[in-house]
Amino acid sequence: MPPKFIPNEQITDVLSLLPVKSLLRFRCLSKSLDSLISNPNFIKLHLTRSSRNADFTLVSTSHLNVIFFTVFRLLHNPPIIINLPEDPNHQLADKGCLFVVGSCNGLLCLFSQFFTSDFNSVTLLRFWNPATRKMSPKLGYCLHKDMWFHPNLTFAYVNSTDTYKVLYLVPGETNVYVFSLGDNIWRTIQDSPVDHDYWINFVNLHDCISWLAIRNYSARYDFNNITLDQFVIVSLYLGTETHSQLSPPIGFREVPIFVPYLSLLKDNLCFSYDYKQTHLVVWQMKEFGVENSWIQLFNISYHNLQIYDHHLNDLDFRLLPLCLSEKSDTILLISTLESEAILYNWRHNRAERIYKPWFNGMDYVESLVSLERLYSWEHN
Repeated sequence: MPPKFIPNEQITDVLSLLPVKSLLRFRCLSKSLDSLISNPNFIKLHLTRSSRNADFTLVSTSHLNVIFFTVFRLLHNPPIIINLPEDPNHQLADKGCLFVVGSCNGLLCLFSQFFTSDFNSVTLLRFWNPATRKMSPKLGYCLHKDMWFHPNLTFAYVNSTDTYKVLYLVPGETNVYVFSLGDNIWRTIQDSPVDHDYWINFVNLHDCISWLAIRNYSARYDFNNITLDQFVIVSLYLGTETHSQLSPPIGFREVPIFVPYLSLLKDNLCFSYDYKQTHLVVWQMKEFGVENSWIQLFNISYHNLQIYDHHLNDLDFRLLPLCLSEKSDTILLISTLESEAILYNWRHNRAERIYKPWFNGMDYVESLVSLERLYSWEHN
């Protein structure tokens, strides 16, 4: 019986469905497999399929240790306490870094800082693929005179130019700095239309970074001193490095006691806020950039979420949507004041609390993506 041969196209299709760990092993089997798996077109195919099929996975930091965990398994089979294993190879201190700036296409951008003898601040960036254990050298060296480099940083991939960028929005100003991986320099781009807050929550969607801003306001948030028309969603298009502005939903009719929140749910921009200290309201923009595409996604009573008066009396309280699963009719919410997360099932109108051992979280997918074409990388 003659041997059977598998067409190259089918081999590519099968391999593109495998996890990174298996593919790294296959690279050692033959030169042809190594060439195929290292091919940029295969790496893009594998990333596309991994992003499409993977559970929603978060990368977080706990005690300067990077942790990865799958959220949808949590949504479908919620435990009371989550125990997350720590990998000794994922210690930020071992990499000379302080925190994770962002996660993009399987790459993590890490932030490092130290002070010189004359008390100037020096900041650096490193880029790391945990799945392939590749780490960049220290990049983006920047010296700051008598100041602490504030973490208004975000990391993004620009599909239109196949470029990775880090952005820094100067607190209290409109200046924007961008670091493009491959150039290894910081440069200024078009100023923001609104002064930056000191703590910005960024949303990365469609080659665009968006954040919520309050026009002509720089003090600590006080709803008594803010009007509705001061709220604006600023978007920075990374390909052209230009800004645009979007209005909040038309149903947003009253300045809330607590700061509103911008997030990403199911690849859609979402705007959430407190309503009269009785409900959490979440709006979703169905078509990004189109203001009349806002729809109300949730209007959930705090009573049903087990949120009580002692939470609502603290002005730092916010309830933040993290992710949702339509399969289990469940949304995961985190409180800024508690060590517990809330799993809310909207079909059965039922809330369940679980201990959350993560400090923060950002979307992550394993990939073969490497920037060896730009730099000489070292294994870590």
